Amino acid sequence: VEILDELDEVTAFVAGLGTGGTLMGNGRRFKEHDPDTVVVAAEPLQGELVQGLRSLDDGFIPPIIDLSLIDRKIFVSNRDAVVWTKRLLDEEGLFLGVSTGAVAAIATRIAGELDEGNVVFVSPDDGWKYLSSGVYTKPIEQLEDEGVLESASFW
Repeated sequence: VEILDELDEVTAFVAGLGTGGTLMGNGRRFKEHDPDTVVVAAEPLQGELVQGLRSLDDGFIPPIIDLSLIDRKIFVSNRDAVVWTKRLLDEEGLFLGVSTGAVAAIATRIAGELDEGNVVFVSPDDGWKYLSSGVYTKPIEQLEDEGVLESASFW
């Protein structure tokens, strides 16, 4: 509700596909306000492990998910999620987690497709549980070489 108090319109809402709570709760509210709001799910590539997110293609659909509310589903790689996690810290000073990085990657892509309008996303996690992984301190190439980006978990 606070977002709708601040913005005249929400052109698109992006959330990670995890338990479905953030995506469904916010998406439903934005669509009630304006049915033209595009609800976008950021979903990991099948077989990729993006901490906090899950792929519907892996066979599990959380019971809260209403697929009719999702207008687009865009896949995100673990690498892109980590790159955006690092960018959010380096460029914006935001100490956020990898699922937020995934959502930011997709939200930025959606924003690039628009001539005008507002893209909203919610940060589902902070960075504390990722501190020991090196996500914030090591170059992306080193994380790849160490296999960190292929791990099921960062902590």
